[in-house]
Amino acid sequence: MRIPLNSLPARLDKGLAPLYHLFGSEILLVEEALDEIRRQARAQGYGERIRYTLEPGFDWSRVTASARSMSLFAEKKVIELRMPTGKPGDAGAKTLIDYADSIAGADTVLVVISGAIEKRAQNSKWFKAVEAAGVAVECPAISAQQLPEWVVRRMRGKGLEFDNEAARRLSVLVEGNLLAAAQAIDLLALLSPETTITVEAVESAIADHARFNIYAFVDACLAGSPPRCTRILQSLRTNHAEPVLILWALTREVRTLCHLLAGLAKGEKKQALFRRHGVWSSRANLVSAALKRLSATRGHNLLRQLAAADLMLKGRAPMQRQNIWEEIESIGLGVCGVKC
Repeated sequence: MRIPLNSLPARLDKGLAPLYHLFGSEILLVEEALDEIRRQARAQGYGERIRYTLEPGFDWSRVTASARSMSLFAEKKVIELRMPTGKPGDAGAKTLIDYADSIAGADTVLVVISGAIEKRAQNSKWFKAVEAAGVAVECPAISAQQLPEWVVRRMRGKGLEFDNEAARRLSVLVEGNLLAAAQAIDLLALLSPETTITVEAVESAIADHARFNIYAFVDACLAGSPPRCTRILQSLRTNHAEPVLILWALTREVRTLCHLLAGLAKGEKKQALFRRHGVWSSRANLVSAALKRLSATRGHNLLRQLAAADLMLKGRAPMQRQNIWEEIESIGLGVCGVKC
């Protein structure tokens, strides 16, 4: 059977199934689901864990042999089979189908762990056989629209007290990186276990946790502060921050500015635009300052520069300056309103 991810704990409380398939594009959720199964297995006396990873030339008979053999260390065991691509191949598909058809007894639990599996592949015989014989749990990616709700649930699950603005700000800072979100919430639980978490606490924790404050660089650009922009970027470079992450954060901010500028040009109200594009009150002044400085034409030129810098970083376009850091500095200063 297939169950939603949030139903897994309740399903495990009823006892372990002999076969599980955890799959999806959100690695953090897949790994946490696996941890839940491991905890339940330990509690029920499954004392041995055997791990395999599907690689070219993998011998599928090892999985079958492990399931059938008597354990030297414990009466019960868990076999974890990782299939990163979610494609077992012909031999693997046959093995999984045969395994699903011949499950007998509860001394062995097989957990198949996959990445994302497209809809077409979910109609394959091996997938359906595993789903019918055991428990399938999909761990899909959390979209930007779903992330705020996920953050709120996660923070409440940690027993944290927080204001809504703090949860929204955290969602913005970690958008596209669920692992970073989970780590930030864990850090907040350590730093503020008995106090209400504010926006300031979130920003401080994210900055400390990341070591390299990419978001401070972006904010300095929005504020129109060339000296601070340059100083922070130099610090990021010295501490070996990843240029691709800086470009990602800056691109997201410039794209938002372009949407806002387009809306203002149509006569839309700024506050309504801010709500629609996720500009929260804690950042309203920064964004407003950038909107006063930049024109729609300048915004689109900056986006083109960011796209070109991304190609340069990937080696698909020649560097226009000495290195990617000078490219990023030029774009950052452009957001500040400096013509380079």
